[in-house]
Amino acid sequence: MSSDDIDVDDFDNADHDLEKFESTDDNLEKFEKIFAKKRKVLDDGFDSNKVENQVLDKSTMFTLYEMINAKVISYVNGIVKAGKESVLFWAVGPDGQDIALKVYLVSTVSFKKRAAYIVGDPRFTRLKHGTRNMVYLWAKKEYRNLRQCARHNIPVPKPIYVSNNVLALEFIGKNGIPASTLHETEIEESDYTQAIEIMTKLYRNARLVHGDFSEYNVFKTGSGLLLFDLGSAVDTTHPNAQNFLERDIKNMTYFFAKRGLTVKNPKDILTEITS
Repeated sequence: MSSDDIDVDDFDNADHDLEKFESTDDNLEKFEKIFAKKRKVLDDGFDSNKVENQVLDKSTMFTLYEMINAKVISYVNGIVKAGKESVLFWAVGPDGQDIALKVYLVSTVSFKKRAAYIVGDPRFTRLKHGTRNMVYLWAKKEYRNLRQCARHNIPVPKPIYVSNNVLALEFIGKNGIPASTLHETEIEESDYTQAIEIMTKLYRNARLVHGDFSEYNVFKTGSGLLLFDLGSAVDTTHPNAQNFLERDIKNMTYFFAKRGLTVKNPKDILTEITS
């Protein structure tokens, strides 16, 4: 059976026996080395200790520990944001720079639905079965997409390192607080123009379609808009690339129109981007 014939059901969660990080003296010592003594306290209404316990299975803990030994990070302050498929940690690098650690959840079944963004992408032809393998590939895919964008001067967080289900990248924000997204800010005409420009450069220069381009996946910074969450991005030759692009355009058109801006017809934007 070829990679294009892989059944999505093959990516069902087969990792029922994930080991949590055991409370042995050796493991506790590693845990204390990974996390800062003064932890960041969130006011988001969720129990960070509970989230950490759900996220940090034995394999993930050792991945973080190895990243410290490799001098990718020095320590982790704590959780910044928790989602269904990943948890974002605020870490600090050897030079004191803030680093975002995106830890993809190996225990979630949500990634089963993500196979459509990998199967058919010519860059990924050998797919291994199992949720854990799917998650590891997703992390590598996002890292590769970010590098591809950076090479073409598309504004995205700088990718730093990837290992297993952990992606290290530039932290966009300050003191552990992420920058605001388009959804969270006041909108200007220039924001609409920049969003279309980013979408166009992504397609023409990086040869990618985001696949989940929305006001929730775009930071608004002092230097302009910055696109993130590129795990879903596919090569422009992907069988569903055109459909994904049309959806991205419609999503952003609807958002800006809802905010009161005058927008172009999505069909006209599609023609301009792909011509």
